[in-house]
Amino acid sequence: MPEVKAINIKDVKGEYREPARTSWILVSEKTVGAKNLAVGINETYVGSRVPEHKHDNEEEVMYFFQGTGKFVTKDKEIPIEPGVCIYNPPGEYHSIINTGNEPLKFIWIYSPQLESHRK
Repeated sequence: MPEVKAINIKDVKGEYREPARTSWILVSEKTVGAKNLAVGINETYVGSRVPEHKHDNEEEVMYFFQGTGKFVTKDKEIPIEPGVCIYNPPGEYHSIINTGNEPLKFIWIYSPQLESHRK
């Protein structure tokens, strides 16, 4: 039977990527045995971005809690500031651009989780 688990970000090794950003995977099949979702934190550095991409089968939710930027799709540019929550459906190309003078930080949730989050 599954059990309750607690994860502290200071115990998780961040994954650095180019353009300059780091992601910490907190909840996934790999980390806690989750089967239906993944949760983590992204920190996109000043002047950087999450490049345009899409997820064919996964819904994604992002809750922004530090910094400013914009969330860009083929049809929209959504201003980002602390407190903004964005739902991105499967198959929708998107990118995230840090337009501010501090790191842009957000919580991300995928359902189902990406293949890279699985064992």
